[in-house]
Amino acid sequence: MKSLLLAGAATATSVLAVTMIFQSRRVERRAATMVTLFVITLPVFALVHLVTPRDLGFLPVWLTEPSRGADLVFGLVLYTAVFLGGVLQLYNLADRGFSLRILIDLDELGPMSVAAVAKAYGAGQGIAWMYGKRLDGLLRQGLVHLDEDVVRLSDSGGRTARVFDGLQRFLRLNHSP
Repeated sequence: MKSLLLAGAATATSVLAVTMIFQSRRVERRAATMVTLFVITLPVFALVHLVTPRDLGFLPVWLTEPSRGADLVFGLVLYTAVFLGGVLQLYNLADRGFSLRILIDLDELGPMSVAAVAKAYGAGQGIAWMYGKRLDGLLRQGLVHLDEDVVRLSDSGGRTARVFDGLQRFLRLNHSP
């Protein structure tokens, strides 16, 4: 139970810290920032776990794990799963969700034609802006090269595409023939 409570507290603290960082300044690589913060908090989690009593001063004996090592490992696995599998994914969905942004635009602006949806996308920045933003990110990460008006995969981009194409096919997420 100690690990469960500490993982919950660590997650809540991390969410608060991430929210404060994103509210206080413009962050270009949000997912990378979140992962960096998570990695920084891992030793803090371990230290807090090691210096606090098994019962946290209030848990009944039957809710404590006699093995500190097993309890620590369980807590780290739990914190990792909740943060990377939950919090990070939720932020990514809210930040980069294409369909979600269309829903938000429709909620803010009301019903509109398909052409108006494309023009209004991203609080009026348009779908062309979204594609430009994504392409710029791929260029900065070295996944593609731009030769005049031709976009080409870099070696790294090709490897990444093959890995995720295989994953999409395996999970049957790829809707193209």
